[in-house]
Amino acid sequence: MIWYIVTLLIGAGLVALAWWSRSKHIKIRWYEWLIGFVGVLLLLGAIQNYLASVSEVQQTAANWLLLAFGLPAIILLALSWQLVVRHKKTA
Repeated sequence: MIWYIVTLLIGAGLVALAWWSRSKHIKIRWYEWLIGFVGVLLLLGAIQNYLASVSEVQQTAANWLLLAFGLPAIILLALSWQLVVRHKKTA
């Protein structure tokens, strides 16, 4: 049930992002969407692996998996955001 709610929230967030970018006349290029999508997938994988490892009482594995999936997710999401911001400044 929790993943159903998470999926609905992500879908609503993407719709809101697309609506906001069109209302502000910000063009988001295809590769920025792709980088952001991969970042969100990695973030969801990090959360799922962390919660599964904690429920199995494997705290060390949970911490390493959070680092292995969460750090690249944050880097990709920040990269995607910075690309959009820089396109807006140059336009």
